[in-house]
Amino acid sequence: MSHAPTSADNFRGILALLISQTLFVTSDSVVKLAGAMMPVTQIMAIRGTLAVCLAGAILAATVDRGRWRLAYQPLVGARALLEAVLAALFLVSLPHLALGDITVIMQITPLVITMLSALVLHEAVGWRRWLAIMIGFAGVVLVAQPGAQAFNVYVISAVVVAILVAVRDLLTRRLDRSIPTAAITFTTTLSVCILGFAGAPLEVWQPISWMGTVLLGASAILVTLANVFIIRAFRHVDVSVVSPFRYFGVVWAIILGYAIWSDVPNLLAIVGTLLIVGSGLYTLHRETLKLRRR
Repeated sequence: MSHAPTSADNFRGILALLISQTLFVTSDSVVKLAGAMMPVTQIMAIRGTLAVCLAGAILAATVDRGRWRLAYQPLVGARALLEAVLAALFLVSLPHLALGDITVIMQITPLVITMLSALVLHEAVGWRRWLAIMIGFAGVVLVAQPGAQAFNVYVISAVVVAILVAVRDLLTRRLDRSIPTAAITFTTTLSVCILGFAGAPLEVWQPISWMGTVLLGASAILVTLANVFIIRAFRHVDVSVVSPFRYFGVVWAIILGYAIWSDVPNLLAIVGTLLIVGSGLYTLHRETLKLRRR
């Protein structure tokens, strides 16, 4: 019988989310460097192969083989497929956007979850939260500052990724607690790898240098561990308590963006970032009040 999340559950979720954001953003910076050397499908396939080996080793070492079959569920498969699609879209956008900018755009996920709850699940969403959603998307425009048509395409792709991440998080919350986290991680990395090989005929793969090998190997380790922690972060927790710590990724992305590419956000980008983070936090606050009233 399931029980309500405790303070210890929420603390573990917060810690897992902080670690996952650090790992994801660091992996993104590594992949952004690799993106200058090879196409998206090649990154997905080669990094995916390494990640599958690592995730498989973790699964074999930590989970009894008899429990692997618990991952053979439609919801797990749907989550894995969704992860592969959003990974492809994200990798398409990443080389063309500043690390800080694309990370900030991804922070509209809580707003998207609220919007999906209203439009798809038909939950009651008041005018305050709709206003917060509009403010958050206005912040995206300020951060992106679209000019050239190609740039607009990559911004739109990043927004689509944020929407798919919201769907993924909703699916993660509905997964059976008996399914091992390592098994979910393995299916996720496997799906991304398969999609990379499937898309290979669409692009011209490049010879891999030793630097490219190092970058993809490092990213495989980082993204595999990040997937483990992001799954743990949202399993059996109060999402309204844990989710605000997602914004730590923005700070880390800005630090890495400046350290590696000397990216410095201008005034409009700073204002847009504050609008996105502020509207997201307000939305989570309203969600908490709604749950308390229930």
